[in-house]
Amino acid sequence: MQPNTMNWRRMALSYMLVFLVQMIQAQPKQQITVADYEDKPNTQNWWKDNARVQFNYDEHAEIQVNDKSKVCLHVKWDSITENRPYAWFTDLKADTFAVDGMAERWKLFKENTWLSFWCKAGEGDTLMLNYLVLSKGHKKKWGSNVMVPVISKEWKFYKVRFSDLNYEEWGVERAPFNLNTDQGLCFEVGLRLAATQPKGSVEAWFDNLKLTNYEPNE
Repeated sequence: MQPNTMNWRRMALSYMLVFLVQMIQAQPKQQITVADYEDKPNTQNWWKDNARVQFNYDEHAEIQVNDKSKVCLHVKWDSITENRPYAWFTDLKADTFAVDGMAERWKLFKENTWLSFWCKAGEGDTLMLNYLVLSKGHKKKWGSNVMVPVISKEWKFYKVRFSDLNYEEWGVERAPFNLNTDQGLCFEVGLRLAATQPKGSVEAWFDNLKLTNYEPNE
């Protein structure tokens, strides 16, 4: 191959890479608030394993993540049944893209969908976070095969890019995991127990759940 031909190809490749980077950078940043706890959405129909799992809105100023927050969500299960390691006792839903009218916005997310939130643990047993992606109608489910422990009693910022996770298929309909589908997907944070529960209770506080198409900062 002639040197001039090699140089031309290298230049063409460089221009192509620059163009792709510019395209990515030009994509408008999108942010969706999953649940605005300041408005205290009704928790009556939220799924929970049993009646002892409680949702409350904490308005104590000293418990908030920052000065801008007036309300955060407190989740607690204070009567854990014995011998239930990794029990899935409730979840925080982010079904934004599964509703009608979200198709155009979903095009700006897809494989670059991030979920972020603040969380802090209580005095009980260790809480495990399990990320989950579901199809519209929830017949197809893909659950991350890694759980994340919440052990900090101070507010900590959590963020995850769903395309970076490894998944197991959990749904009744089997299908390869694909964030680039034209069908908007659902996203959840499953709240699970740790392997052992010596304290017999688990609790955590949550705030500022958001979906973004860029890596979020605190």
